[in-house]
Amino acid sequence: MSDNELRKAIGTLQHRADDARKRGADDEATRIENTVADYRDEMSQRL
Repeated sequence: MSDNELRKAIGTLQHRADDARKRGADDEATRIENTVADYRDEMSQRL
């Protein structure tokens, strides 16, 4: 995944996690946020 694709994925997933949390789907939001954290870790290793 390119840097731009990774940035886009992080933004999209964070939006989905926020929406899930607003709907009360806390388990779903947590899973998505864990993926976002993994992607952010990957991004920080690239810099």
